[in-house]
Amino acid sequence: MKTSMLVLALGAALFAAPAIANDPSEPQAPVKADEPAAAKPVESPEDRMVCERIRATGSNKVERVCKTAKQRAEERNSEKANADRDAAERMMRTRQN
Repeated sequence: MKTSMLVLALGAALFAAPAIANDPSEPQAPVKADEPAAAKPVESPEDRMVCERIRATGSNKVERVCKTAKQRAEERNSEKANADRDAAERMMRTRQN
């Protein structure tokens, strides 16, 4: 009996909450039609933060590394350039021998 009364009271409180929250007697600030909907600046895709979880070799510890998309692209390009340069140097060494 106590359980059913508790469930009934809890249900009534949950259904009454939206009605109380939208009380029309409370004054609300007027909204102007010419105001922009979002006042925050629009971020470019390059400024977007990208996070990844990295686990070091031989470790179970996971580290979260966050960088902007622009930083990640720059790192990827420099790594590719280094790999290309290393490959060219190896090729030159094998030709000399």
